Amino acid sequence: MRRGRPSYLENELRISRIIKILVDLQRRKGDILRFSDIHEEFVKAGIVSSIKYRGNTRRILRRLVEKGYLEQVERGKYILKVAPKPFQVAEFIREIREKYREKMIYGWRVGGHLWTLVEGIIFGLPRDIEENSVYKAVLEVLLIRLADIFDAIVKLGITAKISKDVKNAPIPYTTVREFVLNSLPHIIGEYSGIDGDGLPAEDIVKLYKTVLKHIPREVDGQPILIDIIKEYVDVGEKLLNKSINISRLINEALFLSGEDTEVWRKIKELEKIVLVVYPPRHLVDENEDERELYELLRHSIEEGYSEAMLLAHMRVYDEEIVEKVMNYLEPILGKKRKNRLVLLYRLARAGMILDGIVASYLSFKEKKGKLRYTEYGDELERIIEINEFANKTEEEVLSELRRGLEYARRHGYTLEDMIKGVWLSDWSLNIVPGFTHLQNMGSKDTIVFVKESIKETLKAIGIRVPRNYDALVEEGYKLVKELDELLKSDSERVRASLKQHFTKNDTYG
Repeated sequence: MRRGRPSYLENELRISRIIKILVDLQRRKGDILRFSDIHEEFVKAGIVSSIKYRGNTRRILRRLVEKGYLEQVERGKYILKVAPKPFQVAEFIREIREKYREKMIYGWRVGGHLWTLVEGIIFGLPRDIEENSVYKAVLEVLLIRLADIFDAIVKLGITAKISKDVKNAPIPYTTVREFVLNSLPHIIGEYSGIDGDGLPAEDIVKLYKTVLKHIPREVDGQPILIDIIKEYVDVGEKLLNKSINISRLINEALFLSGEDTEVWRKIKELEKIVLVVYPPRHLVDENEDERELYELLRHSIEEGYSEAMLLAHMRVYDEEIVEKVMNYLEPILGKKRKNRLVLLYRLARAGMILDGIVASYLSFKEKKGKLRYTEYGDELERIIEINEFANKTEEEVLSELRRGLEYARRHGYTLEDMIKGVWLSDWSLNIVPGFTHLQNMGSKDTIVFVKESIKETLKAIGIRVPRNYDALVEEGYKLVKELDELLKSDSERVRASLKQHFTKNDTYG
């Protein structure tokens, strides 16, 4: 006898049983559930009568997706939705990126010209926010403090990780410094006041003015910049007179809107700001060099700079990175220009190899027979010179140099390219090979000295000099001169652009 349609209760019990199977499968297989695994479990449990009936499993899964129990993440892959999806900050960031692109991404770093303490990105903060000079000044103070606090937390984390017993681990000096330094604002800003939730801004200004009267101008010989602190407090007081209570304005807008969901949505959108902080990029980003070179080259291409400027950027990066970046940029560069740049890059890299070999040989020649340590100087300054060749025989040194050159040749660098490219070995700093700085050329012409030095080195390590040797050296010299002229022209354009930029900023204050 044929049964009628299953009741609501029967349906719910069946779904409950299926969910139990899927939860058990998730425990064993992980969050992502594959169709083949689900189908197999359904057959074992008798929910689907045969392994042949994959369509039945598909219909069940489609029904579970419609009801909100499952989410299909890829073809044949599902995740359970038996609870609300946890908040994912990565999804939040992706949403901001997709909606606003670069307009709402503010990048920042704290450090000096040649070093970085901390870097970060604020998603949802207007990129042009620094056009407001007050905002810029305030952000500078807040982000520098934030950077130091984050660095202290990083140091604490590193110490905890390397300690065998975290309970008895030592505490880093940097972390203690930040703890002491922030104890005052912590107590004043979070716990003081009538309600125990921190002093209002006006009272903090009064307190700081009182404290400043009693601060010494130095501690243990370390100067305290009291006059600058006073300036900051005075500026803060002036800003208070012009400040607005943004929380109150938002609450008033929500109250007046009543049930208007559009107002609520817009206000919620305003509050979507995510701060991402990380240590210096080179410590955490394995692809930093790749990104850095890409940005440098793309900017240079967009500005219309010559191949010389592009090569000056490229020459210090590893081949693997240059190859990837060149492939990224081929649509912008065009195949012909890309190939030309790769050829120049390989010439420069080949030249660096030969330059290193010649420099080592000339250095060995000069130090041959000398002691490992030679001390010289006067009473005011003593210098110790180390002879790295002291414990090696001449044959050992020459064999090492020969092996280095042969290794380079096996990896695609020809001797001809090395000879021609040697002029690019120290460019763009100098238009002569690096080894020329180690030797006293006397009155010799630079080209003559380069020819003689390379020829002598090759002969010493047993490598035959190419027939067109002189022509290769002269072609390389001509090439570096041409590139250097182009680079000078590009550099003039850069300087002119910077001058115009700063003049404009001075004009508008």
